[in-house]
Amino acid sequence: MELSSVIIVILFALTIIAIIIAIRAHFSGEKAEIEKEYNKKLFIEENKITDLRREIENLTQEKDKYIQFLISIPDIVKNLVSHLSFEETVSSIFRLIKSLVAPEVIELYMFDRMASSLIPIIFHGHTEKKKNILKLGEGLVGLAAENRMLVLRTSQLPIIGVDEGIDVAAPILFKDRLIGVIGLGKIKLRGGNEKRFISMVADLAGVSLQSCTYLETAKEEAITDPLTGLYNRRYFFERAKEISYKAINNNSPISIFIFDIDYFKKYNDMNSHTEGDYLLKELSQLLKENSRSTDVLARYGGEEFIILMPETDRDNAIIYAEKIRKLIENYSFKHRERQPFGYISISGGVAAFPFDGNSIDAVIRHADAALYESKKSGRNKVVRYEPFQFSMTG
Repeated sequence: MELSSVIIVILFALTIIAIIIAIRAHFSGEKAEIEKEYNKKLFIEENKITDLRREIENLTQEKDKYIQFLISIPDIVKNLVSHLSFEETVSSIFRLIKSLVAPEVIELYMFDRMASSLIPIIFHGHTEKKKNILKLGEGLVGLAAENRMLVLRTSQLPIIGVDEGIDVAAPILFKDRLIGVIGLGKIKLRGGNEKRFISMVADLAGVSLQSCTYLETAKEEAITDPLTGLYNRRYFFERAKEISYKAINNNSPISIFIFDIDYFKKYNDMNSHTEGDYLLKELSQLLKENSRSTDVLARYGGEEFIILMPETDRDNAIIYAEKIRKLIENYSFKHRERQPFGYISISGGVAAFPFDGNSIDAVIRHADAALYESKKSGRNKVVRYEPFQFSMTG
């Protein structure tokens, strides 16, 4: 073979090899590009899967929370409606809110229809906060009350002084009747459904607080005298029994002051029973304003009143009784000048436990005997029971 032919063959072979190498290099680069693109898509899909897993986990937690809430509804309702006191009912509502959305701040306002205002009742989570009475439409809480709907903090609703710490406000309604507002701030448990949870709690609060209001009203009516607003006779004896047990355990005194209005029948006959009722109301208010919160004031009969004074001995009881007698004597009751003394007067008796009797019933009887003695000896006076002076014994 000629040299030129050999050279041509070699050049041809080298060209073929170069072409093959170029083709392989091209496909190798293309493969790398495909692998790179594949890995990129794989990374994106893996991120999507991670996000979906996270979303599924959140939904599962939210579902579990809903299931737990639904399961506990019977117990929650039973717990809320079984409480007779307002304080216990509110405490249950607050615990439910904390378990569902864990806010750092909880506020409760009750609606005062007479003043058309929202009265601050209980604040949780505030170290120092002025408890403002709010008007309808004032702040987030006022807006929730005015619009009868849940209101969230937005850029269009900037924080003002009364809203400090509050991010959401929910009205408490009962049959579309506004009872109050719950305000919440710094909610920790967020799953996207906290609005529903808060609304459900507000609905439950509406039923329970309305029931509580009715119960409190019924209870108040059952233990008070409708005319004077003082305790009635039945409730007085219940409280007297409770206080006497404590006095025995603590070895402390109790005093009883019984009095009635002198010539009250004459007052009614001359001025009408309506005026007599008004006198009883005014006198009862005078008693309330000049007695301790621990004293038990009751209307004992028609124009007869009784006061139980815990941890009060006979001497201090006489001082109190004389103060009340003088206040009534000097008070400008209507038609006072038409009474025999020219003013409204009372006659009363005082006795103390355990000095004047070994039971609260005995002490009340002896105070009543002292009242009878004050009537016999001229009226408009307070007499202290003296066991050796009176014919009655205990």
